[in-house]
Amino acid sequence: MLNTEQLASAVAYNKKQAGVLWKIDELPMELKSARSADTAAFALAVGSLQEAKGIASDGKLGPSTLAHILGKVAAPVASTVSVGDWAGALISVCEAEAAKKVREVGGKNAGLDVEKYLKCLGMSKGSPWCAAFVSWCVMQSRGLAKPPSWCSGSAVSLFQVAGRSKTCVKVTPVDADFKSKVKAGYIWSRAKDDASAAAARKGSWCQGHTGIVVKVDDVGFHTIEGNTNAAGSREGDGVYHKTHKWSDSEIINKTVGWFDPATV
Repeated sequence: MLNTEQLASAVAYNKKQAGVLWKIDELPMELKSARSADTAAFALAVGSLQEAKGIASDGKLGPSTLAHILGKVAAPVASTVSVGDWAGALISVCEAEAAKKVREVGGKNAGLDVEKYLKCLGMSKGSPWCAAFVSWCVMQSRGLAKPPSWCSGSAVSLFQVAGRSKTCVKVTPVDADFKSKVKAGYIWSRAKDDASAAAARKGSWCQGHTGIVVKVDDVGFHTIEGNTNAAGSREGDGVYHKTHKWSDSEIINKTVGWFDPATV
C-alpha cells in the first residue's frame, strides 16, 4: 500500500504522463475504470497491477510498467556483465521505446515521441534529440519529474558534466583494459572525429552523439540510440539498436567515453 507521500507523487507523475506516454482509453479496464489519470484511485489501480505483475509498486505508470501490463516487455538482455537495479530499469525503459520503433513524423526532429523527449529538457521541436532521448529514459527509469542536473541536450556535455562529479564512474578508450570496464546500463558519448574526441576527454565541447549501452560482449558494446538510423548517423530518423565493435577503430577513436548514470 502506498503511503500519503508516495500516493501524491504517483498522482503528479501520472497526470504529467497522461496523453503523452499513454491515453487512458487505451489502457486495461482496471485503469479505465478510474476515469481520470490524476486521481488517487488511478495510482492505486496502477500499484495493484504492478504487484500482480511482480514489479516494484509505486503507482506510477511509466514505460516499464506500461510494457509489463500491455505484455510488451522485451526479452531479457543477455550480457556478460551483471546488470544492477538502476541499470536494469534504464535498459527496460529504452528497450520499450525501441520496441515501439519510434520514428520522426511530420518533419525533421519532429513527432509525438520525439517531442516528448525534447520536452523533458525544455527543448523545442526540430532540435537534435539523441541526448534528450537518453535524458528522458533516465527520468522514466527513476520516476523523476525533471532530469538530473547533469542531463543536457548536448551529447558530449552529458559525459563531461556527469564526469565532474566525484562519485561518477567513467571509462574512456585511453584507459587501460577499457573494454572490460564498460558495463550494460552505461551511457556512451562519441564526438564527430578523433581529434574532437581527444579534446572532449579533456573538457572541450564539440558536437557528438550518445546512446545507452544495453549489452557488452566480446564483439563490442550494443546500444539503443535516438536520432540515428541504420547507418549510425547522429541526425537520423528514429530509435534503433546499434552494435559497435571493439575492432572498429573509427568508432573507438571517436568515442569520448562511457559513464554509469547510477553513480552521479
